[in-house]
Amino acid sequence: MKVILVSASPRRRELLERLGWPVEVRPSAVSEEAYPLLAPPQVAMLLAARKVGAVWPTLQDPEVALAADTLVVWEGQVLGKPRTLEEAAAFLRNLSGRLHEVYTGVAVATRHRTWLFYERTVVRFHPLSEELIQAYLREEPPLDKAGAYGAQDRIGLAGIAELYGDFYNVMGLPVQKLVRFWLRVFGALPG
Repeated sequence: MKVILVSASPRRRELLERLGWPVEVRPSAVSEEAYPLLAPPQVAMLLAARKVGAVWPTLQDPEVALAADTLVVWEGQVLGKPRTLEEAAAFLRNLSGRLHEVYTGVAVATRHRTWLFYERTVVRFHPLSEELIQAYLREEPPLDKAGAYGAQDRIGLAGIAELYGDFYNVMGLPVQKLVRFWLRVFGALPG
């Protein structure tokens, strides 16, 4: 079984490779715009489904496509990938000292069937100093990260005070739930 990762995210690829899964990357060009009338878990799953749907016509047995989309939600507002460093700084100031939720929608597809699920993780940041925010933006620009941060980056290491749920979900892939799903559906892990 060959896993087709429908994502350009180096973090998702790294997580799958750390599991020992053989991965081929085929990113899609699907828009990641949110749908304001849907709840965050549904938005995340819909975006993941659209990504996997973009490569579905090219799948060959026994390939399995895997796509994910991660959303950060603060006070009901979806914080996607920031468009500028100024927007990234505003996101981080909003998250500073507060709780937020991270939702990752996952789509898994074969030629014959598609499955969708999501994971929710609650994160609370310590108060973030302006100095820490500016150093992070300067040294690790987070323009490719939902909510403008990576849990594995400096800001995550120094800033995350509490985390309830799967840490890897915050990195962009709910590894624990994915492994359980894979074993239940396919009976064995890839590799």
